[in-house]
Amino acid sequence: MSIHQRIHDHIQDILASDGPTEKSVEKVFDFLLHYRCLQLSNTIVHKEGTRVLGGPFAGMELVEPFNGMYAPHLLGCYEEELHDVVRGLPAAGYRHVINIGSGDGYYAVGLKRLMPEVAVWAHDIDPGLQQKCRLMAALNKVDIQVGGVFDPDGFAAHAGHRTLVWCDIEGAEATLLEPALSPALVGMDIVVELHPIEQGHTLDILPARFADSHAVEIIHPRGHMPFMPDWLRGGGQIHQLLAQFEWRGAATPWAVMRALTPAGV
Repeated sequence: MSIHQRIHDHIQDILASDGPTEKSVEKVFDFLLHYRCLQLSNTIVHKEGTRVLGGPFAGMELVEPFNGMYAPHLLGCYEEELHDVVRGLPAAGYRHVINIGSGDGYYAVGLKRLMPEVAVWAHDIDPGLQQKCRLMAALNKVDIQVGGVFDPDGFAAHAGHRTLVWCDIEGAEATLLEPALSPALVGMDIVVELHPIEQGHTLDILPARFADSHAVEIIHPRGHMPFMPDWLRGGGQIHQLLAQFEWRGAATPWAVMRALTPAGV
């Protein structure tokens, strides 16, 4: 059976299950969007390889297989809103980086390449992603420590060191990043993605929690201006837009929180 026949049959299954409703149309749209993004990622790999093409992590090798939203990683425009922050990190004098919610290692490995002298710890609750992070580190010839769940008492091991916490844990930041439980956080710089949670949004919680100890900057999602290969830049606009699509279903701004009295300085 051809891929196009399988796509046709899956769409028919959606429509047969939910009927001709707005919900079924949204499911079909999401399915086709995911398929097109995956196809675009595969095209970029076929034409350009698996190295990041632009941005602060340009030249970093990525590990296949990719999911449907990996085109922004390949182009180097993933979370482009943070690129100025990332480019400024080498001058900050960090000795430790703790990447919590490290996924496949995009940031953990990227930051280690950017700051080779810094010790990097990568933590993720998914064993499969932990293994992928180790593979990406080996592929890029960098040494990082990869682990699982990171508990609040884990920050104490980094107390007294100039430390950056880079955190993306889908709302769990509301409970993990609590100076009352982890006093060492007061002296650490923190970059955290903020998410909707059952009680509202961590945008309404974390900046206020750290307001007395940190200078807090909120960065909101915006349009990107990525590097694109000529074949993509000269193609249709829909392909250029999908190449930047990050599958964000809700507002997820970032808090960049710099310690007023940083440890290890």
